[in-house]
Amino acid sequence: MKRLLLVFLIPNFLYAQDTDSLPEVLISGNRIETSLMEEGRNVQVLTKKQIEALPVQSVNELLQHVAGLDFKQRGPWGAQADVSLRGGSFDQTLILLNGVKVNDPQTGHHNMNLGIDLNSIKQVEIIKGPAAARYGLNAFNGVINIITEPNETNKVDVHGTFGKADGSMPSNSFYGGFQTRGGVHLGSKKSRHMVGVDHMQSTGYRPNTDLNKTSVFYQSTTKTKVGEIGAIGSFVQNRFGASGFYAFPIDATSEEEVKTILGALQYKKRFGAFMLNANVYQRTNFDTYTLFRNAPEIFQNNHRTDVRGAELHGAYNYAIGTFGVGLEFRQEAINSNNLGQWVRNNAGVFAENRLWMLDEKLGLNTGLYLNQSNAFGTQVLPSAELTYEIMDDLVAFASWGQSFRTPTFTDLYYVGPTNLGNPNLQPETSNNFEIGGKLNVANQFFQLSAFNQQSTDLIDWVRDSVTVPWQPQNYEAVSTLGVEFNYTLRLKYKIAEWIILDQANVGYTWLDMESVASDASISRYALTNLNHQVVGQTSVSFLNDFKLSFTARYLDRETLVDYWLIDARVGYAKENYGVWFDVLNALNTTYTEAGNAPMPGRWFRMGFDVVLD
Repeated sequence: MKRLLLVFLIPNFLYAQDTDSLPEVLISGNRIETSLMEEGRNVQVLTKKQIEALPVQSVNELLQHVAGLDFKQRGPWGAQADVSLRGGSFDQTLILLNGVKVNDPQTGHHNMNLGIDLNSIKQVEIIKGPAAARYGLNAFNGVINIITEPNETNKVDVHGTFGKADGSMPSNSFYGGFQTRGGVHLGSKKSRHMVGVDHMQSTGYRPNTDLNKTSVFYQSTTKTKVGEIGAIGSFVQNRFGASGFYAFPIDATSEEEVKTILGALQYKKRFGAFMLNANVYQRTNFDTYTLFRNAPEIFQNNHRTDVRGAELHGAYNYAIGTFGVGLEFRQEAINSNNLGQWVRNNAGVFAENRLWMLDEKLGLNTGLYLNQSNAFGTQVLPSAELTYEIMDDLVAFASWGQSFRTPTFTDLYYVGPTNLGNPNLQPETSNNFEIGGKLNVANQFFQLSAFNQQSTDLIDWVRDSVTVPWQPQNYEAVSTLGVEFNYTLRLKYKIAEWIILDQANVGYTWLDMESVASDASISRYALTNLNHQVVGQTSVSFLNDFKLSFTARYLDRETLVDYWLIDARVGYAKENYGVWFDVLNALNTTYTEAGNAPMPGRWFRMGFDVVLD
């Protein structure tokens, strides 16, 4: 099997190839826009072309194929998912939608309630390592920025999917699921708008794993004489059986329903050498968790979180560099029958400066973030990044940064039969050092880095025995060593007269985490980190209109059995329509990603795409 994977994932360099250089990939940042090669840290970018080649139908499925990113689902079709970077918890990664913070202060379990139309995604930026000096609150182990935009031309797209999986349902039950989604892009050259609607439904692949999810996404960009104005709106309603999700073993009939509403306005304007960006946003999340869905009166949680924020950023280009500055205000509030009513305010000031020296071969970027919290006091978080162009298209980089994360409301105040919060928790802090290199040769991109992260007061849910509830505690320290490698090949390799290798990606991550923990003997999250991860993807075109996509993932966790996951898609596509067939978990692997929720075995999915111009 491993030899077969190598054949699919590693191209044969003896074949003729298209040697066009890769187009420059820009990282948006908050103030200073930079190219991928100029970034003084490990950054991975998924382009629209790469996204279209993957056998995925949602943002959740998309992020599973990013090397170095640990994406843990509790079921297919987007029921619930946690995301982490570099061995961190699901609360330690900052999620951005076009630069707008969408993290939920109740719990990181809700961070992926996004409602994004998959076809509207322009690119996904994964910034690895502490990034508080640039992105602010809770960018503890990294940042995922999902960038969307309306299509440049008017069109309507419609997609339909039907899937069936091997599962553990009774013999007289049927597991099936379907998804329908569509999008409308319209407007003029100066004002573009898009609306996307998505509905998915599943009967479950084991008892109490049914799902009913609907989302709506809107985005517009309008160019005016006073600047460019953007608007974002999304709504997600997701109701699903939550067997084994949070309160195992008593949650066999539990249910959760989540409703998330997001609205944001954005503004940008260039004044000569000065660029101004601003945004205001509101995010409201309703979460109802019922321990026994047929007897909600026994135990039910009802939470509402409201997040309001505003940011103002500016960047000024001068002779030998760029100076950026920013202001941020964010208010987080919760009203819960379990957690109570709480409000906390955070005000932040950002500054960073990028200098180019030695004929622009040496770049130095320094940053500082100052945050004032009414709940946790003042934090001062510096960072520094260094890049050096050794030769054309070969860059060495090094970075250092500090970061922090505030406890969620669930960490602090939750009271339940199997979980108990801790109001005495302190924020997590860390120091991170990283060195690496990037090589961009024609249509190939290599990136290799090694890092060491020293974290203090890390929060994990622990207990002394199986008879007492889980409770979060601050660890003394955790030291993480890691190595990350990524290879991207965006090309046209002519394997034969009728076969073309379109692209390939391979990534490897190694982590070694050593903790000086509390006295508790059982940890809920700390020992589920990755030790080794391999992610590979390739796509092939044949007979002009047929495509084959193949992905493979290997995951080896600290305390769990290692496993391979292989997905494949074969499709036929013309200019305005297409059909495809997926085989997911082709090896029928038995595995669990999060909680005590086993994932389905081999399953099949087929669908169609239609575009009306």
